[in-house]
Amino acid sequence: MSAASFVRDRAWKRSDPVARLSMLVLLPLSWLFRALVGLRNFAYWSRLAPVRRASIPVVSVGNLTVGGTGKTPVALWLGRELEARGVRVGLVSRGYGGSASGVTVVSKGDGLLAGPDVVGDEPAMLARGFSGVVVTAARRIDGVNQAADLGCELAILDDGFQHRALARDFDIVVFDGTRGSMLPAGPLREGRRALKRADAVILTPAADAAAAAQIAQPTFRMTNELISLIESVQGEWHERPCGHLAGKRVVTVTGIANPERFYEVISHWDAEVVEAFEFADHHVYTREDWQEISRRSQDCDLLVTTEKDLVKLDAFPFARGMMMALRVRPRVEDGERLIAMIEAQTVLRGVASDDALGYGLAREESGNVDQ
Repeated sequence: MSAASFVRDRAWKRSDPVARLSMLVLLPLSWLFRALVGLRNFAYWSRLAPVRRASIPVVSVGNLTVGGTGKTPVALWLGRELEARGVRVGLVSRGYGGSASGVTVVSKGDGLLAGPDVVGDEPAMLARGFSGVVVTAARRIDGVNQAADLGCELAILDDGFQHRALARDFDIVVFDGTRGSMLPAGPLREGRRALKRADAVILTPAADAAAAAQIAQPTFRMTNELISLIESVQGEWHERPCGHLAGKRVVTVTGIANPERFYEVISHWDAEVVEAFEFADHHVYTREDWQEISRRSQDCDLLVTTEKDLVKLDAFPFARGMMMALRVRPRVEDGERLIAMIEAQTVLRGVASDDALGYGLAREESGNVDQ
């Protein structure tokens, strides 16, 4: 077990005496991290740290924890909803886990232009499921301006809540009610007080009523629905009926932060998990992984994975019809009201706005790099 896996799977959960002791050792580092985050936020609040505005409106979808709340699916849902209303949308990501260092156009809406090894698994997944522009960039403002150059009228930042160097017109936080310490003794990037910066909060199924009651911002409940299975045939993704999963003996393969919801979907269809391969979030699959997964799945009916993992597992020659990914989409209750709020604070502002931050600053060199 790697140090990161030990911290995530044992220390954060305080699952045994050794884990609890490790957590105590990490607490001073958490206090230091909290202080640094506080200083950084004060710098942006007081305008001591410069904030740049892009040439088109920006909506951010983020969270307070390290992965696993569903912010990327929410960004995809939001992009589709706005596109359905005639808004040309670009999805912008930092591209975690990819080799690209500058601006990379992952898709112009008509196919994948860069693979997960270059841009990371989540942008590649977004490009597979979105009919518009997808861009990655080390500096988000460069990615947003690239989306604007490609004809986009609005940009959605995937995982942008902590990126304060770029001004946004609307902030959404996907919140699962997580309590605990800040990094590294716990999973929190910021404490709950940071929710005050949000324009809206989307509550996952894991967030209880007590968590919701403490939030002053407009809140929306989210559920996750399996809409289809995805099979890759010679690099092309095809949807298959969900019923194909029913009653099957399956081997699961996941490289995501919190696979609990994944297993809940499988159990809903009465599929029997005979073996589970669980890798770290953003795991890069190797030939040895493929060989071991293939060997240990010979007696099962299906290999079942996530879309995020399929973009990487697609590179390996699994038997045709053997591997399927769950296509799960969020359903946001009262989503029309959320879309109306976003349109009121972005589309109505227009690109001619000349507020205190100044649109003309957008394309100046700023030296602000993502944190």
